[in-house]
Amino acid sequence: MNKIILYIIFSVFTFSSCEKVTPDAIIPFAFVNQDINLNLIQYQNLRNIGGYIFIPSGDNSGYRGIIVYHEGNGIYRAFESACTYDPDCDHVVVDDSSLFMRHECCSSTFNFNGNPTGGPASLDLLQYDTFVDGIYLKIRNR
Repeated sequence: MNKIILYIIFSVFTFSSCEKVTPDAIIPFAFVNQDINLNLIQYQNLRNIGGYIFIPSGDNSGYRGIIVYHEGNGIYRAFESACTYDPDCDHVVVDDSSLFMRHECCSSTFNFNGNPTGGPASLDLLQYDTFVDGIYLKIRNR
């Protein structure tokens, strides 16, 4: 009888551990300190509601770069473009439809609140603080 109970317990642990679960990855810290002059021509897309720009990674612009999105009513969102599922494989981009963001490596998709909407990613995109100071949009780490 004890052997049967031990066999059942062993089987439960063995078969329940077969499913491979890959946790979302930790995005390495990168300093963010960006000031965008909203009057400059290269940022004119941010004047439109639903407009966005991509700031490539580099000095003070995150780990993989920053996607800046104009939500409307003076609200801007700035997201780290490293995917929360696989941050080391390329960066998240705005889809050609401009309706969502996607990561080509793992096929995760995100809305413009940074929430995952498809694919294996289960964590929100890392979001940076934004505030408008006159003609400047300032983006900072939280």
